[in-house]
Amino acid sequence: MEAVSGALIGGRYQLVELIGQGGMGRVWRGRDKALERDVAVKEVLLPQGLSSGERDHFLQRVAREARAAARLNHPGIITVHDVVEHEGAPVIVMELVTGTSLAALIAQDGALPVQRVAEIGAAMLKALQLAHAAGIIHRDLKPDNVLLMGDRVIITDFGIAHMADATTALTRTGAVIGTPAYMSPEQLEGKPPAPAGDLWSLGATLYSAVEGAPAFHGDTFSALVIAVVTKEPRPPVRAGALQPLLAALMTKDPARRPTAEQALSALDEVARTGAAVLAPIPTPTPTAVVSSAAPAPAGAWLPPQPSHAPSVGGRPPAQSLRPAGPGLHFQPTAAAGAPTGARAGSAVSPFGAVVLRFIGCMALLWAIGSVLPWNYLDTVPSEFLPTVLAITGAFSLINAVPRPRWHPAVAWLVFVLFDLALYFAVKQVVVPALFHGETETGLSEVPSEMVINLLLYGTGAWLLWWKIPGSRST
Repeated sequence: MEAVSGALIGGRYQLVELIGQGGMGRVWRGRDKALERDVAVKEVLLPQGLSSGERDHFLQRVAREARAAARLNHPGIITVHDVVEHEGAPVIVMELVTGTSLAALIAQDGALPVQRVAEIGAAMLKALQLAHAAGIIHRDLKPDNVLLMGDRVIITDFGIAHMADATTALTRTGAVIGTPAYMSPEQLEGKPPAPAGDLWSLGATLYSAVEGAPAFHGDTFSALVIAVVTKEPRPPVRAGALQPLLAALMTKDPARRPTAEQALSALDEVARTGAAVLAPIPTPTPTAVVSSAAPAPAGAWLPPQPSHAPSVGGRPPAQSLRPAGPGLHFQPTAAAGAPTGARAGSAVSPFGAVVLRFIGCMALLWAIGSVLPWNYLDTVPSEFLPTVLAITGAFSLINAVPRPRWHPAVAWLVFVLFDLALYFAVKQVVVPALFHGETETGLSEVPSEMVINLLLYGTGAWLLWWKIPGSRST
């Protein structure tokens, strides 16, 4: 089927404009002529090279899964209104949601705050619990398939979900459906889908949100698949209190992952307090993973041992995501706002973040003023020292306040331009007004050297804003 703008689907749904396209189909903004409302119309794209039998199986699977998704009624799941046929292919009519995808938010802002990620994860998990109870597995959870619209966190694209209780295999053995970086190892190995696979994908999605990048990388499709199946995730540096849960969700063995209830309890606790849950976890038993509609198997999710590698260059040491051995209990990584030692990557309170940035900005300013040969901050006459301390302290405090969640490149430019303007205002207005020009700043007044000073300082202040949790205000 090759739908075009203006086409009338099923005698009722008029296509208005193409708003999205993926490997499984195209999504149009449409208009329901009967109910006079806007809808999303998903046009299924048939893969090339299918035989007649494979084509029939493919269409059967899409239609069946759409009907299954239509039974779900949850604010965290896109509502399916209708399934119609157009030119021999199924078309899925859904609720039209206008929001920002989690992938777009990560691309714009980078790593998100730990507690915000926990809130998103808890909302996703509640929607998944409903789907799993109905026997539906998503199979393609990833940041692109999570929409944020006001207070709603919405999982999209159940169009490639799979009925967990299906008696007829509607996908060919070993066929890969999904995105490798967010697919569970067992799914990549061609094993039957199960709720535990969605929990792994949830962990991978939350990892990407809190770290700003996926847990696995590969230069090619095959390399990425091999990395997911055989290697451990990259050690997180920003996950803080989420780190034990991410480790548990991304355990290779599905039987050792937490249940949805355990994961939800942990996410709610992190979202509320910023601290990991203290809860004993039973020892795992070799029980097969089943749908959450059936009794949950006895299993365990176990905490990883924290890395004890020393910090290098001020960067917090990475925390291992390797699962610990059996018989252990879930322990927290660190309380929010109190990062110490090997747990420096934990969450920082807003006030603590301001203090850290102030100290960093003050140290950076004095280093620039003392080390660069054209400055003389370290040799300022003693009678001017209180004034210099007041000026540098105020300058550092202004740079320590939280900034909006801008794109990193925009934020860097704003920091540099802001500091240039602030310095010239202090030099040309504040100092003459308060001290009648009879003071020293310890910094060169040669224009080119002042610009270099402020480029270095603005970049350093930007790095502190970017790397210290709690630095972004919205």
